[in-house]
Amino acid sequence: MKGGEDFFRPLWIRALIVAACAGWAVLEWINGQTGWAMMAGAATAYGVWSFLIAYEPPKQD
Repeated sequence: MKGGEDFFRPLWIRALIVAACAGWAVLEWINGQTGWAMMAGAATAYGVWSFLIAYEPPKQD
């Protein structure tokens, strides 16, 4: 493991990060903090794209 790049290899870790961002967005929306909800929603959308759709595990040496 070089530099922690294998940390994101398991799907459950990547899904947990996305779920945490989504939960943060919902929490902020419920509390009426629309700006923070949009920021967390954007982080969720980026996480879905980078961690679930476009993710390619690092090559093994």
